[in-house]
Amino acid sequence: MKITKSILLFLLIISMILPVMTACSPSPDSPGNTPSDNPGNTAANPDENNPDGTEEPQPATKAPLDLPDNTYNGYDFRIMNVQQSAMTWVYTTITAEEDTGVEVNDAVYIRNRTVEGRFDINIKEIVENSVSTVQSKATKSITAGSDDYDLFMLPGAEATALAKKHLLTDYNEIPYVDLNKPYWDKDVRRDLSVGGRVYLMAGDFSMMHYGLTVAMFFNKKLINQLGLEMPYNIINEGKWTYDKFFEMASVASADLNGDGKYDKEDRYGYLAITHIWSPAFLGAAGQQTVLKDENDLHYFAMDNEKFINVYQKMTAMMHKDNMMFDADDAGNHRLQDVMFPGDQALFWSECVHWATILRNMDSDFGIIVHPKFDEEQNGYHTFAGSPIAMCVPTTTIDFDRTGMVLEALCYESTDTVIKAYYDVLLKTKISRDDESEGMLDIMFKNRIYSIADVYYQGEIHGPMNSKSLSKQANADIVGWIEKNRGRVETAIEKTNDALSE
Repeated sequence: MKITKSILLFLLIISMILPVMTACSPSPDSPGNTPSDNPGNTAANPDENNPDGTEEPQPATKAPLDLPDNTYNGYDFRIMNVQQSAMTWVYTTITAEEDTGVEVNDAVYIRNRTVEGRFDINIKEIVENSVSTVQSKATKSITAGSDDYDLFMLPGAEATALAKKHLLTDYNEIPYVDLNKPYWDKDVRRDLSVGGRVYLMAGDFSMMHYGLTVAMFFNKKLINQLGLEMPYNIINEGKWTYDKFFEMASVASADLNGDGKYDKEDRYGYLAITHIWSPAFLGAAGQQTVLKDENDLHYFAMDNEKFINVYQKMTAMMHKDNMMFDADDAGNHRLQDVMFPGDQALFWSECVHWATILRNMDSDFGIIVHPKFDEEQNGYHTFAGSPIAMCVPTTTIDFDRTGMVLEALCYESTDTVIKAYYDVLLKTKISRDDESEGMLDIMFKNRIYSIADVYYQGEIHGPMNSKSLSKQANADIVGWIEKNRGRVETAIEKTNDALSE
C-alpha cells in the first residue's frame, strides 16, 4: 500500500507543479541564459570566462539512474541533522513521516519512500538541538572509530573543522557518486574543493544550500512614491552598479519623525546586517578574500588594486548620508523583519529563505540581484553563504551502500523536492511578479561560495565582515592587509596541507 500511495502522491504533485513551471520562465531579456532544471548547479566563477552562467545543453529527458539493484534488508540509513528551530534561516527538512498536503513536505515524503523502496532501507533522521551538538557528536563518534551515522548535515565551517582532522571522506572516493550529474551542486565542488579533494558537498537531497543564497529585495511602493525607475529595467540593461544602487538608495533615507537623528523609527535606502551585506557586495563585484590557484589550492587574494578599490568604495558607500541601517548595531538584527515590511527601507539584503516572512507584507516587493561594481563587469554574481554540507564519516563500513543511497536521494529530489521548493514555494508563494521569478533563476545560476566564509571564519571572514572593519566608513583595508597577511597565509598553508594530503 505504501508504494501505491507514493505513486499517487507523486502524480498529484507533478500535476500541480507543471503549470507553475510553465508560468515561471524568465523573460528573453533577462540577463543570463535559460535556467537549468536544477537551480544552482551552473554558477559562474568570476575568475572564469562564463559571466552569464551559460552551460552545456542538457538532455531533454532525464536519464535513468544507473545503479545496481542492491537491497539491504531494512537497514537504517542514519542521518544526523539539526532541528529547524536552531536554523530558522534555512529549510532543514529532509524527512517526512506522512503526506500532509504541504508541497515540500509531501515531495520529501515521496522522495524518501521511493529510495527506501528501491534499496529496502529505512531513512532514519537523528535530530539534534544545535549545530555544535551535531559537530561534537560526529567528532566523538568518528574519532572513536564507531559506525554510528551514515551521513550528517553541518554548515561549511563546522564541516571543514572535521575535514582538517581527517574525519570526513573525500567524495571522489565514494563509489557510485557522480558529482558531474546536475543534481549535485557544481558550485560547491568548484569553490570549496581543495587540491582536487571534496570533503563537503551539497546536492538536491537538501534545500538548505539553496535557502542560503543572498538576494536583494526592494519595496515597489517606495519606488513609485520616490519616482524611481524599476530596478528590473536597469538590471536587464546591464547598468545595475554600485553607483546606481547608491544613487537610488540615497534618495530613500528620511528622518520620518523629525527628531534630528536616525534610528529604528526612520526610513533608509538600504537595510542589512554587516555579515550579510559585506560578503554579498564583495561577491557581487566578483571579489573574494581567498581564491584558488591552478593546483586547486588556496591563496591570499586581497593584495591587489581591484580588491582594494572595491572594498573601499563599498564601505564608504554603506556609511554615507544615513543611507544604510544595520540592525545588529541597534542590538536586534530581527528589526529587519519589521522595518522592511513596514516600508522603512527601499532595499534589503537577506537569505532567500527568510523571504517567507514577507508573505503577508502589504506593500508589493520585488526580488533582484545585487549590483555589479561597474558597467565593465561581465554579468551579475550572487553570494551564497556557507552551505549546509552532506558529510560522510571516514568510519563508514559500506561505502558502496552509502554512495548508492546518496546518489539516489539527490537524483530523486530534482523532480520532487527541488521543484516543490523552488517553483512552488520560492516562486509562487514568495515572489509576486514574473520579473522576480526570472531574477531567482539568475541568482541560482550565478552563485559564489566564499572560501573564507567556509575555511577562514576566524582569520578573515569574521574580522572583515562581522566585526570592526566593514563597519567603518573609512576602513583601512590596506593597513589591515599589511598587519594580518602573515597570519592569514599561515592559516592558508595549514589548510592546504591538511586537506590536500
